[in-house]
Amino acid sequence: MINYVMFHIHSLGQGGAERVVINLASEMISRNIRVGIATAEEEKNEFALPEGVTRFDIGIRPEEEDLSSSKKRKLRQKRLHELLLKEKPDVVYSFCRGANYRAVLASGGTGVPVIISVRSDPKVDYSSKVHRLLSGYLYSKTAGAVFQTTGARDFFNEKIRKKSRVILNPIGKSFAAQGQISERRKAVVAVGRHNYAKDYMTLAKAFELVLKDYPDYVLEIYGHDSGDNSLLQLKEWIKSHKLEAKILIMGDTDKVAECIKDAACYVLSSSFEGMPNALMEAMALGLPVLATDCPAGGPAALIEDGMNGLLCEVGNHREMAAGIVKYLEYPDKANELGLAAAEIREKAGIKKITDEWLKYAESVIC
Repeated sequence: MINYVMFHIHSLGQGGAERVVINLASEMISRNIRVGIATAEEEKNEFALPEGVTRFDIGIRPEEEDLSSSKKRKLRQKRLHELLLKEKPDVVYSFCRGANYRAVLASGGTGVPVIISVRSDPKVDYSSKVHRLLSGYLYSKTAGAVFQTTGARDFFNEKIRKKSRVILNPIGKSFAAQGQISERRKAVVAVGRHNYAKDYMTLAKAFELVLKDYPDYVLEIYGHDSGDNSLLQLKEWIKSHKLEAKILIMGDTDKVAECIKDAACYVLSSSFEGMPNALMEAMALGLPVLATDCPAGGPAALIEDGMNGLLCEVGNHREMAAGIVKYLEYPDKANELGLAAAEIREKAGIKKITDEWLKYAESVIC
């Protein structure tokens, strides 16, 4: 039986992997499981720590900032190793490439099993020969591995695949608890931090086409700026096309469900994703959803095209616009697909997904 879980992730900044950690940690605490989260860095914009969860800092101290990157890496690994020796959790769940590598290396000699989790498209994250070799070696030494899609799992070697499990992301309670909407407002919405992978430029171009037939609609994009210049470029494009009143940059909010629940439809425009939390949450709200059929297969694993949502080609703004128009032109059909999408609440409820993580850990370490 699992009594003490340690999560390891780089930080608790507001990203998809971090949200999964927070949701799982909160549910485990409610079950009287002891939970710790070991992080290597603290960011300004972070998820709130659930009550009862202990956070451990294995990061670099101010007086160590001038050390070389290799020395910093060894220090973090040493501190995580010492933490595992002291705390002796039943299992470590590590999230994302850097934390995965560190957890495997730090666990040596501690007797603490590690289950790594890949949270993005491995064809992007592990594209170099170095990372393919390193991940193949280190991940084969773990107790197990969790993937979000079969496509991500199948990137890795057979030894890793055999001991792995594909588990959906959990849906937060605030999204699963919303009721059915009787009337939708004239807004198309998107949610996610601004970076190039989200490809909001393609969405903006698609919406410009939509406006030709539906000029009274607006596009609302929620999310914070990741700082990669994509938001600046998007704003410049919006201004140059005189669409400031129609494409609205809404910024970040901790009330996403309330803001988007009555929109006409939700669009995910990403060029690649792991398992997109924002898409799952939109589906849980009963929103008609349109998503790119992007690698590593997260949207296609969630959406059966024409049955509980629509899929379109990555980077194809005309096909994306056609999908949005379908929803606006046929609102009854849109609502029908939204109701079908909401069935994900049963498949990915927080209790069910937490059960899967715990049962999988028990199966590989007990």
